[in-house]
Amino acid sequence: MLRALAALSERIGKARKRLLNILDKIRPWTARQRALIVPFPTDRDLPERKSRAAAADGPIVAFFTEGSFYEREKERMVRSAERIGLKVHATALPSAGSWVLNAGLKPGFLLQERTRLCGPLLYVDVDAVFHSNPWPELRGLDCDIAAYYEADGSLVSATLLINDTPEAAHLLELWRQGCLANPDMWDQLVLQRIIAEDARRAQPRFRVIRLPVSFCWIFDRVENEHVSEVFIEQLQASREATKRKRWFGRIGKRLKRRRDRVDEIERILNAAP
Repeated sequence: MLRALAALSERIGKARKRLLNILDKIRPWTARQRALIVPFPTDRDLPERKSRAAAADGPIVAFFTEGSFYEREKERMVRSAERIGLKVHATALPSAGSWVLNAGLKPGFLLQERTRLCGPLLYVDVDAVFHSNPWPELRGLDCDIAAYYEADGSLVSATLLINDTPEAAHLLELWRQGCLANPDMWDQLVLQRIIAEDARRAQPRFRVIRLPVSFCWIFDRVENEHVSEVFIEQLQASREATKRKRWFGRIGKRLKRRRDRVDEIERILNAAP
């Protein structure tokens, strides 16, 4: 009798596991992805976050294409920064014609900003929001540029610290030229290759630091390592820009997760005084 009950329990457990696997394939969110969500700061968190921002010591810049949905991304990002005492200088640029070409505008824009501004410069894609002031962690990094790299070695150009050095300016110029020479190549892949080629030299010219994932947190990426605090969360607007047409107006799971997360953050932003 006990053996039969044990066998039945095992079959039920296996059936439950199969059912959960099927549901994970159907539902936009898995339990693991839900567990990754880092709470966006609410009104109760703002006094502490604002006090940290009082020590901010560098400009934050971003750009967006005129007349595109990125204008709304910019508004959300600016609001998230302002509510914790930070200021973002967001610049509107004419569209270059496609998502990849618009991304390729980044190095030229950054070269212009690097020439215009003094001291450390932080660039953040406009489809991001700020949880906390990043400057206390970024201040004093001894490098020309700092960027986040994924576990597979892929550079992500969504968050970049660019210090005020001749080498940083030269790297931006090489990046700009590389994007012009390879207009169909993703901007961050161009930058990744330039840095990798330099690193293979006997005496590399560029000093590059790899940022923790807390500066480029993607809300549903299960590969994210554990962090105690998130500074900048990326909301992946590329999922909107590259979405495919589906029957009956359906959307993919990745896009559904982005829209859910955006709705959640905007509810908090709209509730702020």
